[in-house]
Amino acid sequence: MTTFTVRLPRHQARLVALAVGYHLSRPGAEIDPDTMREYAHGLGEVLPLIDAQIEADAAALDLNATQAVLLSTAFSSVLSELKMYSLFDSMAEGSSRPRSTAAGFDERLRWLFPEIAGDPAYAMVLAEDLTMLRRELPFQRAREVLEEQRRAVAEAKRRRGKWWQVWRR
Repeated sequence: MTTFTVRLPRHQARLVALAVGYHLSRPGAEIDPDTMREYAHGLGEVLPLIDAQIEADAAALDLNATQAVLLSTAFSSVLSELKMYSLFDSMAEGSSRPRSTAAGFDERLRWLFPEIAGDPAYAMVLAEDLTMLRRELPFQRAREVLEEQRRAVAEAKRRRGKWWQVWRR
């Protein structure tokens, strides 16, 4: 199985923790659309690993291809949330109304980046940082690995043929 070892400084580790938390807050996010079962190794395994390293100067993660692709998707979603955060904050006008539609996103964002409470526009800085981090991580290679695995499974299934036609084997 292909794994990607990722080493991140504290700020980038916090961005990854935010994305993983966001991903896991969405219902059905850990369900494989092909099998309709939970991923054997999804981002649920990554959350405790990244949270345990959140106060360290650097964090290291070993991601499989599925986790890397799920993290890429989570980055896209969090980018959208961060881009809209200051707008939603101005609409909330100091109330305790959440600035996000994702359960727990506001709390996790404020826990990981306390600066956001004083300056909601800081969310745009975080969005830029997340965009740069996204370019550095091996997401495209992870997609290629998954596609190679899918092709190998399809080819093996095709070669196996129809199991009841033993005379053709």
